Amino acid sequence: MDTEQQAKQETPQPVDTSRVDLAETIGGSHTRKYLNEHVTPVLLRGMRLVAKQKPEDPLRFLGEFLIKESEQSASSVAK
Repeated sequence: MDTEQQAKQETPQPVDTSRVDLAETIGGSHTRKYLNEHVTPVLLRGMRLVAKQKPEDPLRFLGEFLIKESEQSASSVAK
């Protein structure tokens, strides 16, 4: 294997979203249950804060909120 081929294998390739079956991914019961249990409640709280506070950079605000929630969740599980 030459170095060019090896570099291609080591470099993460972007996901081709045109090949993702959204109906299966989003509508699949396991996926939906997982998201509803682990992601949706916190995401909705963060989105409510964004709508209420209208920060200058809403995506950064939401991202930082989610990171903070993740850290709090991890520390409460560890206790």
